[in-house]
Amino acid sequence: MKAIALWRRQEEPAEGATRMRLIADSAIVGAGRPLFLPDFAPSWSGRIGVACRISRLGKDIAPRFADRYADAYCLCLHLIPHGVDAADARGGLFDNCLALGPWRKLPDSGTVEVAGGDFRGSLDLGDVDFRGAIAAVSRYATLKTGDIIVAAFIHDAADVRAGDDIRVCVDGEEALATRVR
Repeated sequence: MKAIALWRRQEEPAEGATRMRLIADSAIVGAGRPLFLPDFAPSWSGRIGVACRISRLGKDIAPRFADRYADAYCLCLHLIPHGVDAADARGGLFDNCLALGPWRKLPDSGTVEVAGGDFRGSLDLGDVDFRGAIAAVSRYATLKTGDIIVAAFIHDAADVRAGDDIRVCVDGEEALATRVR
């Protein structure tokens, strides 16, 4: 299993995402589990993203067929180190950097309100463009069952410190909960 993050905001087109980040499976933290900040950076921030779970094997998937390859979505928190040389951070290749919320059924469209601490805003699931994200990633890598694609980020980075208890709700229902240690 792998995770790939498209470094884009929800309103930007997925096919235009010029930066993709490969996230190792050891970096993925399941719903409700704590995140442990590595000691190589003096400070950290986090971005809330929207991820989808791949449900079948696929390569070079056309956008019109991409919805057949994902079965669920969730909110996630991606950690970003500050105050270190990019080479020291190894391009995001470090353990415990992606916390996932519980998986939800993938809807066709709709707008949901996202709120929690410094993270507030609305999310238009149509703007996230899961289809475009799946198609863009599958041009370069074979997608396997269980892979995760962070299709877009919905918020600018906010400071994250040890001891923070991050809880983010979607339409009043908890969609991401993690404690930072």
